[in-house]
Amino acid sequence: MKKKLISIVTPCFNEEENIIELTSRIKLVMKYLPYEYEHIFIDNASTDSTVEKIKLLIQADKNIKLIVNARNFGHLKSPYYAILNANGDAVLVMA
Repeated sequence: MKKKLISIVTPCFNEEENIIELTSRIKLVMKYLPYEYEHIFIDNASTDSTVEKIKLLIQADKNIKLIVNARNFGHLKSPYYAILNANGDAVLVMA
């Protein structure tokens, strides 16, 4: 039987100091759960190195995905767009 897929959506704006820690904690938790997962970051036009750090994480982890917005759509519209692009049987939004 195929495992269920959980989609975790994280909207971000200038989160360069948090991305690596967040990703490692989610990976650790998901390791103990009976689900596959995808972690979708949706960036709201960050001006720091948030996008670059996520792109480096993507190279090492197939579960991580990235959507980069052309501008800041805000904390409500941005996660909604990521939810529409999620493939999971369930979706969690982590702000």
